[in-house]
This record gives sequence, structure tokens and C-alpha cells, in this order.
Amino acid sequence: MRIKVLRDEYCNHCNISRRSPRSTGVKLLESVLGRDGVKPSVIIDYGCSTWRNSRYLATKYGSFTIRVDALRETKPDVVAYPTHMPFRDSSADVVLLTHILMFMNSKEEWPRVIQELARVSRGYVVLETYHVKNPKALNYEWQEIHELISANNLSIIRRNLRRDMENVVLEVNH
Repeated sequence: MRIKVLRDEYCNHCNISRRSPRSTGVKLLESVLGRDGVKPSVIIDYGCSTWRNSRYLATKYGSFTIRVDALRETKPDVVAYPTHMPFRDSSADVVLLTHILMFMNSKEEWPRVIQELARVSRGYVVLETYHVKNPKALNYEWQEIHELISANNLSIIRRNLRRDMENVVLEVNH
């Protein structure tokens, strides 16, 4: 499984999570929640096996967080692949997908993942992508992801773009 290989070769050597208690996408989310006066009660955190984002958000907002991962070894609450999230429609206020798309088995899975994010969230989605400097990671252009976002009733409401990374907060248009 590509996720396991890349986690072993890339994520386990990344020290970003040791430098900050939350990701850039979560910082963007905080500004949106503050602006909208929203306090999320249920958050689904898919991926990023350190669980720093779910821990941070649970502490700050008192939210019930559900940690989901495809790999049992990360000790998630739920083991699932992001193309088939075992949750009811509109079951979470926020769904986080942190640095997962480039680790999928193929780009053909991306439309289904974005559909699942839109289906499960009743409010916001935080999508973080990164151009991993690893030959086994999937390469992409930002436009590919933006087309999937638009096709799934999601709107970009906050965005942070760097040369190698894009973080967006999406709003679900039900």
C-alpha cells in the first residue's frame, strides 16, 4: 500500500509536527470558525498519524474527535481508506484530510475521496496537500484538485498557497 511505504519513507522523518501544535490548515480553519462564530462539536481527522490536529482542536473547542487512518499501527479510532468513510451523511462539523492525496494508490481515487469529504461534512473541510519530494508520491497540479472541489459542491473560503504546499478550508454547499 502506497500510504504505508510513503509514511515509512517520508512522514516518519518529518519534524514539522514537533515544531507546531497544529497545521497551517487548522490555523486557517480557526480564523473561519472565529469569523462565523462556530464551535465544532464533531471533528473527523483523517490521516497524519501524530494526531496533533485532533488533539489541538479537541482541547481548544472541547470537540468530540474521531481519528481515522488506513493504517492500524497509527492507533486510529476507526480504520478506513478515504474512498469509503464509514460515517453517515453530514455527520461532522469539520473533516480534516491532511497530506493524504499524494499518498493514495492512484489519482483515479481522488474524485471519490473528495465526494466522501463533501458527504461526511456538514460544515467545513480542511484539505492539505504537499508536493512530496519522493518518486513514489503522486504528482499533481493545483488545478486538478480545484476542479474536484468545484465538482463536489465545495467552495474555497480560505486558502494558503506556497510553492510546494496548498492548504484550503472548504465550505460544504448543501
